[in-house]
Amino acid sequence: MSPIPSPTPSAPSPRVNEGMSQGTPACPSSCASTSASKRGRGRTRGVSLEKSLGSGSETIGAYPGGRVWRSVFHCCHSIDEDWNVGPRADSDLVNKWVDVPAEVKEYIMDRVLDHFDLDYTRHEDVRTVVETMMTARRTHRNRMHAYFKKFPSKEAALLKPHPDTTEEQWKELCDLFTSEAFMKRSEQNKKNRSKLTVNHAAGSRSFQRTRACMKNQESGNINPAELYKKNYTNKDGIWTSEGAREIYERMDAFQRQCDLEGKTYTEIEVYSEILGKKSGYVRGLGRAVKPPPSSTLTTQSSDLQHQLAKARDEIEAMRAAREKDLQEFAKKQAEMEATLRDHREEQRVEQERIRLEQEERMKREQERMRVEHEERMQKEQERMRKEQERLRAEISKELEKKMSSVMEKKMSDMSKRLFSQFGGSKR
Repeated sequence: MSPIPSPTPSAPSPRVNEGMSQGTPACPSSCASTSASKRGRGRTRGVSLEKSLGSGSETIGAYPGGRVWRSVFHCCHSIDEDWNVGPRADSDLVNKWVDVPAEVKEYIMDRVLDHFDLDYTRHEDVRTVVETMMTARRTHRNRMHAYFKKFPSKEAALLKPHPDTTEEQWKELCDLFTSEAFMKRSEQNKKNRSKLTVNHAAGSRSFQRTRACMKNQESGNINPAELYKKNYTNKDGIWTSEGAREIYERMDAFQRQCDLEGKTYTEIEVYSEILGKKSGYVRGLGRAVKPPPSSTLTTQSSDLQHQLAKARDEIEAMRAAREKDLQEFAKKQAEMEATLRDHREEQRVEQERIRLEQEERMKREQERMRVEHEERMQKEQERMRKEQERLRAEISKELEKKMSSVMEKKMSDMSKRLFSQFGGSKR
């Protein structure tokens, strides 16, 4: 990375101040080329900052979440327009904010002091400027990545660099966008984004701006549920999702319960109770609203100790009740086991009785079948004997008839032969 010049906060860049004091863009080279080529809508980034500087004041007071504070974002986003090295582009070439060189962060923070009345000894100012720088860097790189994704390939993107970058910077960005680590992280971010079930409908207006508009002018109080409804319904009053409507109903029910119990509450307490706590900011109120520091919790130590003692007593009572329930359960379990053993013994005796009855029944049935079989065999044998005798008698009669016929035939033949013998001799 190219070396970064050392900043001088007390001596702001004359080009930046000159352009802003006259209400002209802080990047004359880029804007002049644009106006020469065609007339369009014109530049919008940083206009509110230039208007505020046009009043004659050298610096502007800023408060988190306000309209002027958004100019800090534009200032961080466009400081490098008149800086030849381009710290923003160099910071885009690293994948994480912690890897951005410290001199780049210090340079931008010092340049912010040229236009804003901030005190870097206050932790709130430093934290908000750093978060604004992070947001500006992330927004710029997302814009570069969106432009890169319009092309079908890296080679096609290299042929037409983004107008806000040089060819060398665009090549390094293309290498970053096609790196394995960046693509893996991008894919994971897509998956994480797809899990988002609730989307706000506030548009470009920050949650803090909506919060300031809805604040009661007399009491300064805000209805947390109505603030959530304002951010998550469209102009026709239609919820962005069913999940958002359910969260609103839970907030409203929680507030009504607090009113019935006479408890006071703030939007931070309600949002933290319903949406859960997040380190560093309050969910649903934007990153400018921070959760109360841990030092404020010391005032509630006595209540917490009382609640802890009460919880311990409840746990001990629950433990004693559980021990009693376990003893009763063990007693009932022993009774059930004894009953089960008796029942099993009764079942065994009954099964033995049934088995003996079945064996006796089988024996009787076998004996009956044996007797019936013997009787059938005897009858069959008698029938076969009679049938044999009948057949024998018929065969005997038939043989007798045949023998008688044969004898008669033989006697007739013999008679004929004798007659023929004796009759021929007489002649």
